[in-house]
Amino acid sequence: MPYPKWLRKLNDTFGRIGGILCFIVAIMFLVNAVMRYVFRQPTSWMTDYACYLHCLALFLGCAYTFQVHGHVGVDLVRKQVDKITHRAHNRLGTRIMAIIGHIQTLIFLGITTYAVYNQMIKSKTLGSVTEATYPIPQFILYLIMFGGCLLMILTVVCIVLTLFTESDEYIE
Repeated sequence: MPYPKWLRKLNDTFGRIGGILCFIVAIMFLVNAVMRYVFRQPTSWMTDYACYLHCLALFLGCAYTFQVHGHVGVDLVRKQVDKITHRAHNRLGTRIMAIIGHIQTLIFLGITTYAVYNQMIKSKTLGSVTEATYPIPQFILYLIMFGGCLLMILTVVCIVLTLFTESDEYIE
């Protein structure tokens, strides 16, 4: 199964939105620094909302990062397998190593998603709010995190399925 085009477009869109949000967060911190150190009038709300936006940007952009190979990885073993096998049989050894690495990622994402889901339900049940100057319901943050985790899982599953095809896109 090749990587779905609709998922690629969705991740591209969310990645761009995440990038824009990171830029907005940077501007918010710059404005806050100017307000604090130049005008001696710090804002009481900007840091809290910049952190909320940063959480949103992070979980919107993570699936995109997997899609474009932007994640951190150690390719030493894969490169060594390629060298030993001389890229034989459509780089089967390297494919297997990539699949193993992505399955490890899925295990980590599964644990994270489970923990976030439990926290989301707990925060909804208790009606918890963030401990900030301008609090918001914690449920909103956990919902964003849960959605981002699900999108990352879907993306990594599609990458693993793509590795079973002739495509070399996700081998490296």
